[in-house]
Amino acid sequence: MDALPYFLLHFAVVPVAAAVAVGLGRFRRLGTTQRYLLALCLLALLMEVISRVLAYYKQPNLFLAPVDAVIELVLLGLIYRRELRPAGISRLIPWLLGGFVLGSALAYSPSADKPQFSPVQHFIECLLVLAFVGFYFHRELNRRHNIGRLECEPIFWISTGLLLYFLSNMLLFLASNYLLTLSKEMNVQVWAAHALLYMFLNVMYALALWLPEHRPAPPQVTQS
Repeated sequence: MDALPYFLLHFAVVPVAAAVAVGLGRFRRLGTTQRYLLALCLLALLMEVISRVLAYYKQPNLFLAPVDAVIELVLLGLIYRRELRPAGISRLIPWLLGGFVLGSALAYSPSADKPQFSPVQHFIECLLVLAFVGFYFHRELNRRHNIGRLECEPIFWISTGLLLYFLSNMLLFLASNYLLTLSKEMNVQVWAAHALLYMFLNVMYALALWLPEHRPAPPQVTQS
């Protein structure tokens, strides 16, 4: 049982790589939303590789977290800006992303010897992503005739994964620096739970990349 958390931490990269493999294999058939998602998965895989190499050589890697958060939110913002158009939130998203990037840049400390997260940055990211997801589900609930086709839309699976992942991790991100002060065993168990959620998210990403792009059927014209 003690080996399970370590297994999850090491195995968490596999669904990311699988999502990238699915996206690259279907690249020519991907829609715009799916290509943004593939870019997100590619950058996530790159961050995973760099982080694990640094950890292998016993070098700090937490300074990568703010960069990863900015990349993640920008690409998710681009996805939801496209999917939520022409709703008012889609016009607001570029301003939200700009404010987040600027605030992150001002608060970022490039010193690699500070083993700390930026809990405020990650909490704001959680709120913004959950807002995007909330607007998406609210719109779909108001389109009752489309409910039966949600499972055919990549954005539905993206949103499902994001909802569970960010909703579950809000408190974890806020308490991240405190968790670093706990015993090694407790720290490993908490981050193993995070790894499990991260794997679920990337399974949802892989499914979204596997689906064909959903195109609404054109309206039928009746002859009088």
